[in-house]
Amino acid sequence: MTKRIINDICINYELEGEGKTIVFVHGLSDSLAYWKVLSETLKNDYQTLIYDLRGHGESSDDDKNTTIDFYQEDLYQLLKALNIENAVFVGLSLGGNVILDLAVNHPEMVKGLIVMSSFPEHDEKLKKIFDDFDNAIDKGFVEFFDTIMPYTLTEDLLEEHKEFLESVKHEAAKTANLEGIKKGINAGYGFNLTDKLNEINAPTLVIAGGEDNLTTLDIQRKISDNIKDSELIVLEKTKHNILIGRNIEKVLNIINDFMSKIE
Repeated sequence: MTKRIINDICINYELEGEGKTIVFVHGLSDSLAYWKVLSETLKNDYQTLIYDLRGHGESSDDDKNTTIDFYQEDLYQLLKALNIENAVFVGLSLGGNVILDLAVNHPEMVKGLIVMSSFPEHDEKLKKIFDDFDNAIDKGFVEFFDTIMPYTLTEDLLEEHKEFLESVKHEAAKTANLEGIKKGINAGYGFNLTDKLNEINAPTLVIAGGEDNLTTLDIQRKISDNIKDSELIVLEKTKHNILIGRNIEKVLNIINDFMSKIE
């Protein structure tokens, strides 16, 4: 992993491989490690960039109130610093917000978008869920983890991996940046890009979990319906976390197929 000062904070990243560039942007409370299951394979055929959002993983933060625009500007400046002129961007949840915002503000950078489990605007339903997340993180990472997991994995997976998830929760609690997570939650409040999505001309895939009760299919259809010629792919038996074991090969195939069509 490598670190670089971007917008007066330290951004942690990994840049590997050669060829067309794929940039991955993780979701709330995650880190670049989320994408390893994909990037370790894809780096054999493409240049892959994975990085930690500010206040997440090993990236630092400042004392400003974080917004989606802040995350987007960090990404833009990181790309400039790495001399990456354009790329295909893959973003999950909060990361999806970031790459949509980048596509609106810096369209010249975007050769294609793969948006997973994201939302184009913050509505009343999401506000209630975000309020629950915000209240939970104030009580600590364990409370936050227990609050988000029913949105993340289906009941069968929660039961099947119960002991492992307990271990992950308590291990992650040792290093979690609670303030960074809270800022990430608050960045979603007031976010609304729906009216600007029609400005995006890059090829776009929206990948949704068929059982996602956080960013529901109706929410994700707002993305695909407002971006010209975009495609919605629904993965069954999947909630908010797209990269569950049974989906990995399918997602890799989707990305490879998408990349083969990018000039």
